[in-house]
Amino acid sequence: MSDRLCALIERRGRPLEVGHIAAQLLHLRGCPEALQRRLVAQIVESDLRLAWHGRDLVGLAPPEWAERDVRDGSFCVVDLETTGGSPGRARITELGAVRVEGMRITAQYSTLVNPGHAIPAAIVQLNGIDDETVAGAPPIDDVLQGFIEFARDDVLVAHNAPFDLRFLNHERRRLDGTYFTQPWLDTLTMARRLLRGRAGRNDLGNLAVWADTTVRPSHRALPDAAATAELLVRFLDMLVDEGVTTLERAVAFAAPGGTRHSWKLALADDLPSAPGVYRMLDRRGGVLYVGKAGNLRRRVRSYFGPGGQHSTRIGRVLEQLDRIDYEQCESELDALLLESSRIREHQPPGNRRGVGRRPGGRLAVIDGDWARVASSGAAGRTLVGGISPKVAASMRTLFEQLYPIRACAVLCPPDAGFSDSTRPCAGPCGLDDAATHADAVASIERLAGPVPAEALGALAIRLVDSARAGRWNPGDTEREQLGAALAALRGEWRAKAATRRCAVIVEPSDVRGVVVLFGVMNGAVVLRRRLDSEGLEAGLPDALEELARAAEPAEPDVETARLLEQRIRDRGVASTIVVVSADRWLDGAVRARVARVARDVLESSSG
Repeated sequence: MSDRLCALIERRGRPLEVGHIAAQLLHLRGCPEALQRRLVAQIVESDLRLAWHGRDLVGLAPPEWAERDVRDGSFCVVDLETTGGSPGRARITELGAVRVEGMRITAQYSTLVNPGHAIPAAIVQLNGIDDETVAGAPPIDDVLQGFIEFARDDVLVAHNAPFDLRFLNHERRRLDGTYFTQPWLDTLTMARRLLRGRAGRNDLGNLAVWADTTVRPSHRALPDAAATAELLVRFLDMLVDEGVTTLERAVAFAAPGGTRHSWKLALADDLPSAPGVYRMLDRRGGVLYVGKAGNLRRRVRSYFGPGGQHSTRIGRVLEQLDRIDYEQCESELDALLLESSRIREHQPPGNRRGVGRRPGGRLAVIDGDWARVASSGAAGRTLVGGISPKVAASMRTLFEQLYPIRACAVLCPPDAGFSDSTRPCAGPCGLDDAATHADAVASIERLAGPVPAEALGALAIRLVDSARAGRWNPGDTEREQLGAALAALRGEWRAKAATRRCAVIVEPSDVRGVVVLFGVMNGAVVLRRRLDSEGLEAGLPDALEELARAAEPAEPDVETARLLEQRIRDRGVASTIVVVSADRWLDGAVRARVARVARDVLESSSG
């Protein structure tokens, strides 16, 4: 297995994520992350050719990686000065690096960088680098080539390493389509884990004072890199004291989290801090994943931040991600409904059994003189939908055992000659008691009806009678069939309740002082109205009158109805709901309640 992993890493030309290895090599999909890591760790630790390149990355080990003393390692400590915090939008203005070999600084690399645009005044005030300073400096493409040669295959080190890594990998990917694949150490992570707050704040300036470094950071790249290098040496000594003596173990201890895709953070730069739906796209424009957010920018950035933990499924999406587009919405409920629509439209591989992707099985009644229950085919009236074909078949078998209904697709002829003891099923088989058969089918239909309490009581009695008569043996299989049937029926009851729901939902808008009013009738949004504080008094009565005049939806969308029902049941802080009977839209108490709710939402959203 380790030979196959080494070959896979060599083919890909870079370290691989644990989740990717589990999926490609071990064929584990949907497996818990902890188990994935444990299984991959067994492979890594059994072969000296493999090594951890971070907390979630496995790569080929440099020569003598596992045995090489951390104090004999070669490290490239780097620091950047930039025009801002977002790669792509901001640019590098200075790069400084020092090489640490044998716990000593042996070389340095430093250069200003022309960012190609004006440097903001706030940045000039911070580090003193202005447009005149960088006027004659080389562009980042030239500087990066020199840094790649200087860094070699050394372990890269930075303080708050994800920040520097994002910029360096963004520029390198733009330059040649690759990125830095060697292991990283983050002195910020090391400070947090080794000092545990004993030095106070973990910013570079404070840690330099704590360590009494000979070079103090000054918001310039080379001095900051030199101070970080001195911190690194101090921390490596502390690691050795704690028994972390090899390069491999040091990287596993102190690698920054979430760095695998952190350079893609720039993809979130143009997203608004507003509700909406985002789509993750691959290089061909294919939709990999659809999600919603109350704050698009914050949600998307969370995928790429340090320490981010994702499922294997999302990890594969991030691996293929090339760009992100979005649709801004006015409220979170708008985003919820739009997400449902987009998932059904695109069926993205990254979404778990998403909205609109219910199983295609169903239980149906095929009408006729001797109606029967069927679990496959397109004919018949649906009793229970959105279930797996296996559950549908299980329910059909259960009902055929409990009720005197036909089980055969072709009715046996009147002269078949079956007696009660020789009939192959509980159905009529040539008998002429059509009324009893019709009543049995009606009993099954009532189980899936909107008010099933009485039918459930009758089912309980029939279970007892059938068990006593020997027609139903309550063994493990039969109990499993019964449990699956009841679960499917509960889902059908909830769906029917959702498609009868009428309510007014008041949501805060992304515009301060504005609410969005949704009129829900029979599980569908039949009215949507924006109201501000000034227009509330006049607009609310008009909205309710429009609801009273609205026609009932002809065919409610079950998935939308389920979403609205869940929103109504949650009654979360982001929305306030007034449940209404279909004939009471103009009731004075309803109007007063909706007005009070709207004012409360306006007040809370304006505060």
